[in-house]
Amino acid sequence: MTVLVLAATSPEAGLLHSLAARVVLTGVGAVNTAHALTRELLTQPPPSLVIQAGIAGAYVPAGIGIGSTVLASEEVYGDVGVITTEGWLSAEEIGIPLVDATATRPARFNRFPLDERLVARAATVCGPRLARTGRFLTLSQVTGTRAGGDALYARFGALCESMEGAAAAHVCALHDVPFLEVRGISNLVEDRDRSRWRVGEAAESAQRVVRHLLEHVGELVPTS
Repeated sequence: MTVLVLAATSPEAGLLHSLAARVVLTGVGAVNTAHALTRELLTQPPPSLVIQAGIAGAYVPAGIGIGSTVLASEEVYGDVGVITTEGWLSAEEIGIPLVDATATRPARFNRFPLDERLVARAATVCGPRLARTGRFLTLSQVTGTRAGGDALYARFGALCESMEGAAAAHVCALHDVPFLEVRGISNLVEDRDRSRWRVGEAAESAQRVVRHLLEHVGELVPTS
């Protein structure tokens, strides 16, 4: 079994040690993530599981503490759509799928649900190491105001935001590869104040959970 771990920037030393997985540094943002992941998925043999590890900003109304670790149940593009005089419309509302339907897969628009059974197994394996499991939002820009973050939470009900997650979920859906996403919370989405961010703590928190998942990977993706 080959497990691929995605990270936007260089992880702390010792993420994997002797565990049977390889780390791919994608760079920041959706395009870099999609490019790096697609390149890896075209190798032989392709990975049996992709795990994305990183940090995220939590929406204040979600009630998640800085330093906590969360697991995605769904990834959503939060800025793919159109702004009209009556407000924002998603890709689904304007009728343009990002992934066309096939005989085995429905069309995908902004939302990319992760495999429910895989997410449930991961949540069980992690237990109290996880603060929450839920929807994640992906944006091309960081939200730097409390008002903006609260508005996004009201629209999507997401736990947190990043700049890469939906792109990885999108590519994995196209290639039919199991996908998990783990994020450490580095900050709250409030009026921007970098002095309050705890990036190192969030990264270490996410890495501990990813290591635990790798140590129990046979429970996530059975080989038989």
